[in-house]
Order: sequence, then C-alpha cells, then structure tokens
Amino acid sequence: LREKEVLTAGKPNKIDMKVDRNIIQADGEDLAFITVRIMDKDGNFCPESDNLVQFKVKGEGTIAAVGNGNPASLESYQSDQRKAFKGMCLLIIRSTQKSGKIHVSASSSGLQKSDIFIKSTE
Repeated sequence: LREKEVLTAGKPNKIDMKVDRNIIQADGEDLAFITVRIMDKDGNFCPESDNLVQFKVKGEGTIAAVGNGNPASLESYQSDQRKAFKGMCLLIIRSTQKSGKIHVSASSSGLQKSDIFIKSTE
C-alpha cells in the first residue's frame, strides 16, 4: 500500500526556476527552457496563482519567448514578462554568438525573486 500526502498551498511567496540544461551552445540559436513556478513559503506549489513575473537577462543570452499555456491569453510571446497560469509560466533563453555566462532573474511584486545561471560555450 502506497501513501501520498497532498498539502494545500499557502499564499504565494516565492518564484522557483528550473532550467532544462545548464550549458548551451554559443551559436546564436541554441535554447534553454526555464520552467517558472510560484511557491508558498514552505516550498509547496501554488496552482491557483496568476502573478505577473518580470524577467531580466544579463550576459550572453536573450529572451527568445515567454509563454504560460493559457489558450485564452492575448499576451505577446515576445516580452520580458508573463502572467503565471495555474501557477506556472515558461521562459525561453537564446544564446548569443559569444561564450560566457547568462544570468536570468525573475521577480514579481510581493514575491521573493529567483536567479539562475546558464553557461554558453563554443
């Protein structure tokens, strides 16, 4: 018999980012996909949150696109921000043609921000 505990999330408190790869090619075309999730103070996912998340990218990368899976959304895919849908959104980073570090930060009013680093190599 397997047990599973399901916890009700508290109010949104912080942003969590997970990248599919920490190293991408410095060819101006390679992409890294970052899943952005809204979490409560205890690290529980907040599936009902719809916070507007702003992104900043420094170094050898640019924002290729943003998304959130909401079929009714009219927000631009070419933006530096995206509203979370059911607690999540997606940020896609494109490399430049120079190798180096890419620093990505995500922030939202009232939430702890999140930072992630990606390496771009030749």
